[in-house]
Amino acid sequence: MRKETLNERQKPFEDWIEGVENERIKRYIQERVIKQMDWYRTKCNVCKARYQCWMTASIMISGIIPVASVFANSSIIFKVLIAALGASVTGINTYLSFQNYKNLWNTYRISREYLLSTLYLYFNNAGAFEREADQYKRDMMLIDICEKHFQQEAMDWREIMK
Repeated sequence: MRKETLNERQKPFEDWIEGVENERIKRYIQERVIKQMDWYRTKCNVCKARYQCWMTASIMISGIIPVASVFANSSIIFKVLIAALGASVTGINTYLSFQNYKNLWNTYRISREYLLSTLYLYFNNAGAFEREADQYKRDMMLIDICEKHFQQEAMDWREIMK
C-alpha cells in the first residue's frame, strides 16, 4: 500500500496491517475497507467544499441586498440589481437543496468514521472483538461488520433513488 495515500488518521493502520498474518484479511482491509474509507474522505471533502462555497456566496449576496436597497430610491438600475441579487440567492439555495451537499457531506463523514472506528476496535481487540479469542472468528467478524455496513448503505441509496 502506498504511504502517501494514507491520511494522518489512518497512519497507525499501516504497521498494524503489516502485522496481519492472514493475507486474505490483509488484502480485504487494504483493498476494501481502507480504499472505501479513502473514497468517503474524498467525497466528504468535495461535498463540504461545494456546500461551503455556495453557502458563502449566498450569504455574501444576501448581505449586498440591503446595502443596494439604500440606493434604490428611484433608480431602475438598483431595483434590477436588487431583483437579480435576490434571484441569485434563491437560485443558489435551490441548487444547494437539490444537490444535497450538506447531507452528503455528513453521510460520507459518518460512514468513514464508522469504518475507522471498526478498524480501531479490530486492531485493539476492543468492543465486540475483545470477546473473541480466535483470530479467524475475529477476522470473519470484521468482514461481517464492514459488509453489513456496505449493504445497508446500498439499501439506503436505493431508497433515496426511489
